[in-house]
Amino acid sequence: MARDLLGSSSPVLVLIHGAGHTSLVWEATQSLLQSASIAVDIPGRRNRHADIAAITIEAAAASIADDVMAATEANVVLVGHSVGGILLPSVTARLGSRVEHLVFVAGLCARDGSMVVESVRPTHAAEVGARAEEFRVRYRSHMFFPLEADDSVTTLEDPKLAMTIDSTNFLTQTVSWRGVPGSLGRTFIRCDRDRIQSPELQEKLIANCAATRVIDIDSGHTPAIEAPAQLAGILDEIVDSLPG
Repeated sequence: MARDLLGSSSPVLVLIHGAGHTSLVWEATQSLLQSASIAVDIPGRRNRHADIAAITIEAAAASIADDVMAATEANVVLVGHSVGGILLPSVTARLGSRVEHLVFVAGLCARDGSMVVESVRPTHAAEVGARAEEFRVRYRSHMFFPLEADDSVTTLEDPKLAMTIDSTNFLTQTVSWRGVPGSLGRTFIRCDRDRIQSPELQEKLIANCAATRVIDIDSGHTPAIEAPAQLAGILDEIVDSLPG
């Protein structure tokens, strides 16, 4: 990171990964950022112990908020990639006025009281919900690349399987925007070469998160890997453009 988190006078970027990833996905982007940043792990991987198939939005938000409070006293800009976008409202509600802006990087999101599956696969919501329940049973006590595995944890090493489990789990949970000010600025970073999100779906997601700004990036679905320099430049510009 470019500046010490504890001493940062500008907002700190909080980087939340998507499905099938860990915080390490942000390493290339972080190395290019001028802004201070912290990359956090959603529970169910590395040293955040939880069943990857059963972690709730609220439990994930609580873990992320705790990580932020332990790392810095500065205000923050929350950045969620793909599935990470689902968590932004709940993390915001926990951190309150410390959150200065939300950034959805191909970020999945739903309107208050809705599930993302209703936007992504509206005619198959029941089927996806049933699959999520099946995964919660089949992958009980599984973690994605735990740093310290013991007899209580089964290691999951297949990123594609982890992506499927993560997505199915979070897409079928109800999203709450309670506690998020309507005036809070929100940027959606739209990936021009995204093969996972169609242009039509991206428009739905932009509306769901009530984005106040849309920025296009020449990348596939994961710019932290495919276009880290461009992504870092966009994130730095967002931080620099904030008042105060």
